[in-house]
Amino acid sequence: MPSPFEFSPVKLVYGGEALGFHTGHTVFAPLVLPGERALVEEVRRQKGVVFARPLRILQASPERIEPKCPYFTRCGGCQYQHLSPEAQLGIKTEILRETLRRLGQIKWEGPITAHSGPAWNYRNQAQLKIGKSPDGTSALGFFEAESNRLVPIDACPIISPRLNALLSVLRTELWISELAPGTELELLADDQDQKVMLTLTGSWLEDEAETLATKLLAELDGVSTVAIARDESLKTFGEPYLTYRVGEFAYRIGPTAFFQSARFLLPEFVSAVTADVSGAVALDLYAGVGLFTLPLSKEFEQVMAVEVAPQATANLAANARTVPGRKVRAIAGTTFDYLRRSAQMDPDLVVLDPPRAGVGAETLRLLLALRPKRLHYVSCSPPTLARDLGFLLKHGYQLDSLELFDFFPQTYHIESLARLSPVGRERA
Repeated sequence: MPSPFEFSPVKLVYGGEALGFHTGHTVFAPLVLPGERALVEEVRRQKGVVFARPLRILQASPERIEPKCPYFTRCGGCQYQHLSPEAQLGIKTEILRETLRRLGQIKWEGPITAHSGPAWNYRNQAQLKIGKSPDGTSALGFFEAESNRLVPIDACPIISPRLNALLSVLRTELWISELAPGTELELLADDQDQKVMLTLTGSWLEDEAETLATKLLAELDGVSTVAIARDESLKTFGEPYLTYRVGEFAYRIGPTAFFQSARFLLPEFVSAVTADVSGAVALDLYAGVGLFTLPLSKEFEQVMAVEVAPQATANLAANARTVPGRKVRAIAGTTFDYLRRSAQMDPDLVVLDPPRAGVGAETLRLLLALRPKRLHYVSCSPPTLARDLGFLLKHGYQLDSLELFDFFPQTYHIESLARLSPVGRERA
């Protein structure tokens, strides 16, 4: 077993770890800050890179603060609670800039406009694990980092007050025995933090599931929808969907459909993606339930919204029907397949909001054939954003602006918005 060694990192990198060097090897370790001296031990070695865990801080950085959450360092949900929100925002901005440069060869010297909101109680969604605590009893909590070991929790300071109130009830002995056949519990609150959709995954029998759902709806304050996933089936009880309002638009969200979970910044984010644009045709690709689709319908004669996830496509179609005049067309399928069939399209704007895997070269080639007048790329993954922007910049587009939205303070996650236009076109 390698001996512990002293480690002093030079910077934080995407993923929440600190990077430094020791005896000629690159070292990654979590929970250590640049300039600190820490005693760490090797956990594993991969292709000459050492992954380590901290044993103790020998000399702390002046930027280090006391974490607010008692589960920090054990629960895998947060990585940055030992930094102030202001310091986190600065670090994330530099990580975004450096990732674009290193992975995409994009030397963006312009400003990165950073948006932030309250650093606590901001999540309107929580995905809790149901499992065994160290003493063998059933419990609710989150997994440790890079582990399936459960950390039972009493409360989480980054989720909303309504979700914490439900957690405090559900973790009691009265309820946890009812939840024990499950593996996961997802909670989604509406924009007012009043109504909650609860989705359970587990191995209940059909009659047991219905009895549990009926009890949850009757006895838990605020729960308006309960969905239970068993094997390949999903059954919904109570209201069939949750309504979430952003600005002037109300969105129908069903169980398992993805929706942004940072409640404070969401209106500002939607406005940034959809502001100062207009024209005949807009494409909203990877549209989800239509978060950008509905606002775009105010500025464009027609909006084509494309989504592949089954639950989200149903919600997208329902939300599209709320727009008068049939201005929105909801299309179920992959972005690749849609673009392959749309060679004659002449879009004024394309909004891309892909999952972490990004868009990829094959789909981008089809998109570039349409020569959209403007591209707004929304990303939750700086590495795949760097890859895709690098491709676009090599094929006739220029980067006009870059914004960062700190949706998830205390964590390493970065949401960003890149605006592009064809080279030679006047910048927006």
